[in-house]
Amino acid sequence: MVTQWMETRATPESSLDRIRELAAQQAVEYGSSRVQMHTDNLGYTFEAVCECLEHLRPDHFRRSVRYSPSGPWLDEYLMTHRGPTAQDDALYIKLKLDRDCVWVIVCSFHLEGAL
Repeated sequence: MVTQWMETRATPESSLDRIRELAAQQAVEYGSSRVQMHTDNLGYTFEAVCECLEHLRPDHFRRSVRYSPSGPWLDEYLMTHRGPTAQDDALYIKLKLDRDCVWVIVCSFHLEGAL
């Protein structure tokens, strides 16, 4: 069995105010094609993902995580959001700001516990 190295902490790496501000400007990009696939499967358009990020609150924050000693910190959020199907979705969102803090990079966006 291979155990992946992981470090966690209880404080966010990125400014939530900045995340919400950038989401309102749709300055958001997906970190992988897998994120696009998950948002498509949930029925979320890019605009709906941005709107969801605009509604993040401090109490949605779960933890920050990184997967290598020199890797980036990624902030994890758990939130319930009214999705495109008019159903409340329990979402797991993992994101970071780019180095210059001009883009939100979404690394995970799926139903909580789905993966």
